[in-house]
Amino acid sequence: MPITTAAETHDAVRALTLKAGHLIDGQLVEGTVSATVTAPWDHSLSVEYKQVTVDEVAEAVAAARRAFRTLRRGGGQPKDWLLAIAERLETEQENFAALISFESGKLQPAARAEAAGAVFSLRHWASMDLAEDVIDSSPAHETRLVRTPLGVVAAITPFNMPLLMMVNKIGAALLAGNTVVCKPSPHTPLTALHFARLVADLVPAGVINILCGGDDAGPALTASDGVDMVTFTGSVGVGKAIAASAAGTLKRVQLELGGNDPAIVFADADLDDVVPKLFQAAFGSSGQACVAVKRIYAHRGITNEVVRRLADLARTALPGTPYTDGATMPALTTRGQYELMHRLLEDSRQRGAVIAFEGSSTDQGGYFAQPTIVVGLDSGAPLVEEEQFSPILPVVPFDSLEEVLDAVNSGRFGLGATVWTQDPATAQYLMEQLETGMVWINGLGRPNPSVPFGGAKESGIGREGGQLGLDAFTEIKSVTFYSKDPSA
Repeated sequence: MPITTAAETHDAVRALTLKAGHLIDGQLVEGTVSATVTAPWDHSLSVEYKQVTVDEVAEAVAAARRAFRTLRRGGGQPKDWLLAIAERLETEQENFAALISFESGKLQPAARAEAAGAVFSLRHWASMDLAEDVIDSSPAHETRLVRTPLGVVAAITPFNMPLLMMVNKIGAALLAGNTVVCKPSPHTPLTALHFARLVADLVPAGVINILCGGDDAGPALTASDGVDMVTFTGSVGVGKAIAASAAGTLKRVQLELGGNDPAIVFADADLDDVVPKLFQAAFGSSGQACVAVKRIYAHRGITNEVVRRLADLARTALPGTPYTDGATMPALTTRGQYELMHRLLEDSRQRGAVIAFEGSSTDQGGYFAQPTIVVGLDSGAPLVEEEQFSPILPVVPFDSLEEVLDAVNSGRFGLGATVWTQDPATAQYLMEQLETGMVWINGLGRPNPSVPFGGAKESGIGREGGQLGLDAFTEIKSVTFYSKDPSA
């Protein structure tokens, strides 16, 4: 039955958490350190659970190490495991939607979409194969590129996609023949704990380990000599700390970090089509997505009109709980985001910015905020240069193609960008010149596990998704076979 009210969600999440546990070496473990998850959309609702210690982190790594040795020598059936997990997860989508909404604040449609996307992702990875390429061939020899597993993968996942990011990493890692130790965000542990219970009997002991810990769990995992790769999605600061920790043993790292994605809108853009799409991309998740539009560069001739239209849409936006009728925006997940939003807004005022529309906000009972539209800032202002991860959007005018290109490329982020123009030459030029890992022309990014995802500069290292994403979890060997024919 669908879970349709806050009370039903709270009851369901508590019941699911009581049955769940950390998965270590095939066993569900209760944990030892008391912790609480409070709904960001209703601070009167909370659920208690227990975190693991660093000793239990070490136990999980050791279990994954043993399982990897067994798998590598005896083989395994990762495709069968992934399909079995997908089938079980499919029957649990309503429960996962409740968990995701409770912990992160997502509106119910978005939470259900994430649960469905996780099922799709697992089946996608199960459909892929490790490639083996012949790169040089003659009568005397043949050289191939062969992909082999790395070993133990530490997967550290974010709060804004607590289920989808976890299965994306687990799917690719397992298909490549690795074992996994997964640590979710401390803001959204309960989704991971329920997933752990569901998969415990579907894979051999130690193949998947899932544990939720405090601030010391992540560093213990990334510094471990038993871990061969760290795949992380989250903030730039934590990503840099992981890279520094991984350097001690030269672990492989895959880092999907922050984004400050620009939308570049030229004078020939169809604003009736473009502005509503940009508004939804900026505020549909209350800015809590790495590829959310976080700054708009509008040609000076249309800037006022773009701002007016955005402000009109902002006035009608309704932040709410997962069960608020007509809600168009979720609550912010953490107090830190709520406070950063207000600091950036105050800094913008001090810089002389014009607040075209300031949305109402409150932290009473939950972290809620309408969109705020800001104009009059130049490059260098924190609101323009930083990833705010909240519903506040600067609009910056530009006069020329080279001016906007320099403004975008001067920043430290380079995840994605959207370009809105009817001129193919302009689109082609920007596609080539933008220092980003992804570019979308006259449209928005669509999640697709077959398409590589990742950024440039401080937005990360490596790619997730597609063949490139699968290769990230492998060691690529060149193997040469020589002919025994002496005449060759």
